[in-house]
Amino acid sequence: MKQQTFMKFVDNEEQEEADLFIYGDIVDFAWWEDDVSANDIRKKLNETNAKTINVHINSLGGDTFTGVAIYNLLKAKSKTAKIITYVDAIAASAASIIAMAGDKIIMPSNTLMMIHNCWTLSIGNANELRKTASDMDKIMDAVIQCYLSKIKITEEELRALLDDETYLTAQEALEKGFCDEVLELKEDEKGIHQNALSSLVNIVKNSKEKPKVISETDLIVSKIVESKNKEESDKKTSLFNLQ
Repeated sequence: MKQQTFMKFVDNEEQEEADLFIYGDIVDFAWWEDDVSANDIRKKLNETNAKTINVHINSLGGDTFTGVAIYNLLKAKSKTAKIITYVDAIAASAASIIAMAGDKIIMPSNTLMMIHNCWTLSIGNANELRKTASDMDKIMDAVIQCYLSKIKITEEELRALLDDETYLTAQEALEKGFCDEVLELKEDEKGIHQNALSSLVNIVKNSKEKPKVISETDLIVSKIVESKNKEESDKKTSLFNLQ
């Protein structure tokens, strides 16, 4: 088996702080380098004396029971250390269960959380399939307790979200109690899309003094500039039209 790269534990003893990165599939046993198991995390948690553990999550989920096990391991560790969970991109399915273990759950504004009912594959006769469905209902009853420990909505509302396989933005997660804080992007990052046109316009204007080869991008931007100038001209003209 290759050395794991999707589950890392960085222990900073001087600052009494540790970083746990869960970047991969949640599985009962880590066969592959992109797998994360409860046993691997248990060993790391037992070895650290950190007073704060930052758990960074970027995972599409995996095994339900492993997710619950990691949740319980982190909750147990929270008796001696503060657990802060961060959604670095997405915490989906079983990974969202792990996120709920945080004393504080933080989501940057460009991240997502996805929750749904557990699913399985099954074969057998009618009685066996009915039993499988009944067992899955019990499993979800257990999983729901992890969410109810944090959320602000009712159990009925939670079950509706699970039934719909719901993707939550950071703001939606905050409003419903799935996270405690939303980290806003820096101003220069936040405005990148709004300022994209202005930046392109400035590039074209500044480059007019220099000879260059005209590319398809230049032609497109030039059209945007012409269109924008025309719109501004039309607006000025309309100020003098009384209709």
